[in-house]
Amino acid sequence: MQITLTPEEKRQKIWWEFLDLLTGAVLPLVIMLLFSCTIIMFAASDDFAVQLVAVIGGDILLAAAYVIFGTKNGSTAYRKFYLNQTKRALDSTEKKVIYKTGEYALWKGFVIPLISCVPYVIVQLINICAPNTVCEFLLLYAFGWAYYPLHIAGLNQGFNFIFILMPVAAHAAGYYYGMRKEEKIQARLEATNAENKAKKQKGKR
Repeated sequence: MQITLTPEEKRQKIWWEFLDLLTGAVLPLVIMLLFSCTIIMFAASDDFAVQLVAVIGGDILLAAAYVIFGTKNGSTAYRKFYLNQTKRALDSTEKKVIYKTGEYALWKGFVIPLISCVPYVIVQLINICAPNTVCEFLLLYAFGWAYYPLHIAGLNQGFNFIFILMPVAAHAAGYYYGMRKEEKIQARLEATNAENKAKKQKGKR
């Protein structure tokens, strides 16, 4: 049944959904910063071999981390969808259930990693428009995953934005995989419950 929301309820729904997306982006952002100020920082070395290992290895590990976080986020979101769907069938009046807050939607798999990349985008844009030591420092030691690859190749900073595709694609792939994985788990649980229920009914006869 389609539920009509008031303007106030729509604003509340959007706000809760935004907070949920922000929560999902926090850990990926932390890992992004952690990898940049540890492994990838070695890309500042004068040794070209060390630079390559630091950048390629660091970005591969970062992509793998985003796949893991995406899988977790997708699994959690689908589990919430499954449970809330049951609650809605029972006419639950809980607002977050009615609003479908935090439930699985493929677009969220792309938006969550994009949110985690916003700090990098802001710093990179500022440094392109008005180069300064603060932004340069942040690009080197907080966002090296996007800054170093093309910097080593001697290309303009404007091309660095292309590396946003890496965490976004990795998280989206993991998000979808997590949903499919949780979907199978819920299907097995449902089949088991139905089987147990049938056995109980058969035993009563």
